[in-house]
Amino acid sequence: MNQIYQQEISYLDLPLAIYTEIAAHLEQVDGLTVELILEDRLDFAYHHSQLKGLRIQTQSDPQELPLLQSILDYYNGLYSSYSPL
Repeated sequence: MNQIYQQEISYLDLPLAIYTEIAAHLEQVDGLTVELILEDRLDFAYHHSQLKGLRIQTQSDPQELPLLQSILDYYNGLYSSYSPL
C-alpha cells in the first residue's frame, strides 16, 4: 500500500496571486498534487490573501523531491518563510 505524504503550509500575508503562482510551479513537479486552502475568516480584508495556505500531497517522501524544496526556498527568499498549518 502506498503512503500519502501531506503537508499544509502558509505564508504570512501572501497575496492570492502569489499563492496561485506557487501552486502552478509546484504542480509541475511529477507526483505532486497541490490544493489551495480557503481562508476561514468571515471578514474580508483586501490586503490579506483570501487563501489560508497550500496543501501539498505526494506518494514519495518529500525529502526525496529536491525540486519541491527548491521551489519553496525560492519563495521564502522573495517573501517570508512559510510555516506549517
